[in-house]
Amino acid sequence: MCSFFQITSNRTCGDFSLWNQPMGSPVSFVWSRMAACGGNAKNKVTVHKPVWDFLNKETPSKLNRLREDSGVRILIDGETSEIYVLRLSFDSHVTAHTISLVRKALKSLLKDTEKELKKSCKQHQISGCMAYTDKNSEHAGELHLRSVYSRGQQSTSSRGLPSSSGGASGSHGNSRDHRREEAEDDRENQCPICLGEIQNIKTLEKCQHSFCEDCITRALQVKKACPMCGRFYGQLVGNQPENGRMLVSKDSSLLLPGYEKYGTIIIQYVFPPGIQGSEHPNPGVRYPGTTRVAYLPDCPEGNKVLTLFKKAFDQRLTFTIGTSMTTGRPNVITWNDIHHKTNCTGGPQLFGYPDPTYLLRVQEELRAKGITAD
Repeated sequence: MCSFFQITSNRTCGDFSLWNQPMGSPVSFVWSRMAACGGNAKNKVTVHKPVWDFLNKETPSKLNRLREDSGVRILIDGETSEIYVLRLSFDSHVTAHTISLVRKALKSLLKDTEKELKKSCKQHQISGCMAYTDKNSEHAGELHLRSVYSRGQQSTSSRGLPSSSGGASGSHGNSRDHRREEAEDDRENQCPICLGEIQNIKTLEKCQHSFCEDCITRALQVKKACPMCGRFYGQLVGNQPENGRMLVSKDSSLLLPGYEKYGTIIIQYVFPPGIQGSEHPNPGVRYPGTTRVAYLPDCPEGNKVLTLFKKAFDQRLTFTIGTSMTTGRPNVITWNDIHHKTNCTGGPQLFGYPDPTYLLRVQEELRAKGITAD
């Protein structure tokens, strides 16, 4: 199966109409030119636009982690109506081997994102539509979709009752209201996990989302978080090395772009070398020490994030031990999907400021791990 970001000169992929163009057409010529531009270059990768947009919108922390670990900037070097050509740019000279490793890591991330996008689209179709098949007709096997409002439409149209006000518009308005109410009732009585009518309703205390008791019990055994909103139930503990320290200082003279009215909070994470424990990938194997520095604005919202960072560090969630996405070196301390600003300037591409939505985004990342202010 072809990935969205792999460019082909034939028609093995049929998910998008662009891949179904005949050979020799202007579109196929553009594809071949883009493939030559991005497919074989060591520092370029081609990606379908929906995949890239989904990655930046839904899981930016994964992309930020790749950027931070590798020191790479990912730039859009060219595009057609369907794809982007991404170029990997490094601040300093790196070896061809390092570029190859980073390119491989990016392609792997895009593959995973493609799967998540397809899964998200599938779940959206299932939750928003009801599929049925007429097994007795000559068109058996053909999939039809009808709106969840269809039940309301059938019930109101079959009655054929005139409006109490005598006007056609009033009748249509009442029908629409009735269908809307029925649809809302259906959604309230539907379990988001099994998509059937809720049996033995169980409502989660913090977020008030309701499920079948059996469904939510099984779901919480897999992950102690609400399947609807991701709010965490219970305390998640990571495998961050226990011998690390989180040092916090403030500098009123250091001003971050976008927060010039405030000083800066400087966070320093220090980890000496150690030996992996039973919760790590390779117990008994040594790992090297590391030091990381991050920056927050010394404003109310920045101090709120600082408090959440402290909780995450205490619960051993900020770092983990794994394989470096930059060097491919195993058994090292790496970030654990909680995005930090490691530069004061340069914007999001350099993991710095200005970045107006950063404080809100990082709170969402923390919330996904159960780290909240309450």
